[in-house]
Amino acid sequence: MTDVDTITEALGDLRRTRRRNRLSEVHWIDALYRVYMVGLAGVIFVLFAVSRLPENRLSNAEALDFAAEGALWLGLLFAVAVGIGLRSGGRGGPLVLEAPVVMHELNAPVPRADVVRTPAIKQLRFMAFGGAVVGAIVGEVAAQRLPVNPAAAIASGALAFSAAGVLASATALAASGRRLRWWPANVLAVLFIGWTVVDIVTGTMTNPFGLMARIAFWPIEFQPLALVTLVLVATVVWAGLSRIGDLSIEHALRRAGLVAQLRFAVTLQDVRTVVLLRRQLSQEHPRLRPWIRIGRSSRKGFVPPSWKRDWQGYLRFPLPRLARMVALGVVAGISLGLLWRGTIPMILIAGLALYLVAYDAAEPTAQEVDHPTRWEAYPEAPGAFLLQHLAAAFVVMVLVCGIAAASALVLVPADVVWRLALILFVPVALASAASAMISTAQGAPDVAGLAGLGPDVMGWLMIARLIIPPAITVVALLPLLMVGSDPNAIDTSRVGNSTVYSLFAVGGAILYLRTRKPKHL
Repeated sequence: MTDVDTITEALGDLRRTRRRNRLSEVHWIDALYRVYMVGLAGVIFVLFAVSRLPENRLSNAEALDFAAEGALWLGLLFAVAVGIGLRSGGRGGPLVLEAPVVMHELNAPVPRADVVRTPAIKQLRFMAFGGAVVGAIVGEVAAQRLPVNPAAAIASGALAFSAAGVLASATALAASGRRLRWWPANVLAVLFIGWTVVDIVTGTMTNPFGLMARIAFWPIEFQPLALVTLVLVATVVWAGLSRIGDLSIEHALRRAGLVAQLRFAVTLQDVRTVVLLRRQLSQEHPRLRPWIRIGRSSRKGFVPPSWKRDWQGYLRFPLPRLARMVALGVVAGISLGLLWRGTIPMILIAGLALYLVAYDAAEPTAQEVDHPTRWEAYPEAPGAFLLQHLAAAFVVMVLVCGIAAASALVLVPADVVWRLALILFVPVALASAASAMISTAQGAPDVAGLAGLGPDVMGWLMIARLIIPPAITVVALLPLLMVGSDPNAIDTSRVGNSTVYSLFAVGGAILYLRTRKPKHL
């Protein structure tokens, strides 16, 4: 008869030994340097965000209106986080165990709950800490314009975001432990998000996510009823940990292999491989049948073959990918609306959202990168062939910009959106499409070649590879900083003249793509 207690103690000793061996391989100087760099980046971001906010504070009445409206929108953000957790749990997540842990520890004569409980608690702890950091930053930035105590704003923001992060992770654990299928998980996610959207439209507060978001606004208006959501978080955590040992070993082994490859690709800054592995991790596959079937064109030579192939690929996008593109377009529009109202740092969120959408729009370019031997059979230069896919990506980004403009109507008058859209649609769509194509076409860095430049130069070049593509999209949005928040004082000629900088950036991107050569992932 197997002594389970003895084996469990042996498992604990094994993990402590592995942890001690890992820590012995990390030099304290390296660890201190990483903490220093992360802390420095965070401080710079906070100082930048605070310095770009308007100096005028809201009145008490305006702060109360802001709290009532802001809690609804923040509740939508929390509902989206829980929906992502449900989708992750329906696909075998959210735990990422190492392959040896899955193969040996989960198959050992030890209760699986004892094996998995410690990683699950670590993940909940990390989500609580990460949410607290984000909430504290948001509270510090918001306190610059609200008539509240900064310490109270930081504490309430940290508590609200920490609770939301724990709830999202615990929901994923509960779905994974009960082996919830992917389709009921997606249905629940849509219901939760739809519930919060209905509350936003009707101006009511019936969903628990909006009630949890009210914790962040306690310095403005304290509502004790929001404490009920903390009990909800504790209940979901208990539900997630109570059945955590019933997770699927097959899903855990699959995620372990994919995440190991994903971390290696991130280390090499191989964006295309990261995208492919993420799609495999989320089980996102192209449709076998296109949404609309494109027939043969009777005018041969009038439509380039690459144009038709691009749209044939777009029409096979699965529904989750299309929904993600629409959601990111909405995020970009709302961020630009907040930018128009004076929250300058939201330009970075809008640029990042458009840049992520452009990755899907640049999928035809990625297919060419995945099959470089086809380029050798094409009579023109490789770069010229690559640029033929820019037109289709540009049209897709124009549609996404239309979604962003429609979303901005929530915060910006229609007359302002219409006048600015006529000026910025083309440069923003072109810049985002070109930036994503650059990031996709550049492939993995030539580490051997960069190593000869020295570690300092190599580090800066690696950072430039990561920052320059999204920076092109942000540059295209910079003319919005000259608009102001007065609808009657918009100088459209000044905004139009400032778009020349984005056209210069797009020109450099096109020149870079024109000189690209086939390079396999």
